[in-house]
Amino acid sequence: MYRNLAVLAAAAGSLFAAPGMCKCVHRIIHVEGSIVGPTSGGLTLKVEVIPDPNWEPQPEITIKDGKFAGDVYFDATKSEGRVRDDCSRVPETLQVVLFKDGHEVDRIRLDVSKAFVRDELRNYKLRSSITLRSQ
Repeated sequence: MYRNLAVLAAAAGSLFAAPGMCKCVHRIIHVEGSIVGPTSGGLTLKVEVIPDPNWEPQPEITIKDGKFAGDVYFDATKSEGRVRDDCSRVPETLQVVLFKDGHEVDRIRLDVSKAFVRDELRNYKLRSSITLRSQ
């Protein structure tokens, strides 16, 4: 009986402690687009988020049949507090860089507030897909 009460008390304690120990949600930034020009071998993409996304390493963005799509992550934590964290940090700029055999061949810089919309989970999705050139 005492064991059941202890388990119940621990569960109730964690339930009430959870709001005070709130951590910020990590936002997802979805990027997609196409590559114009030769796409055979040696092409890689790098996505840079400004300010620093506080997330290492970022998932790889795959290129297949001249198209790419993938997600990068952004930590919304602006500052940590004793009771609550400030989760108001937002990405400002996103750069998508295309490399061929390790050399940069194209780059696009996007203002997040203009090029992206927020979905129902408050993640970021491009208003329209982007195009990079491989030559």
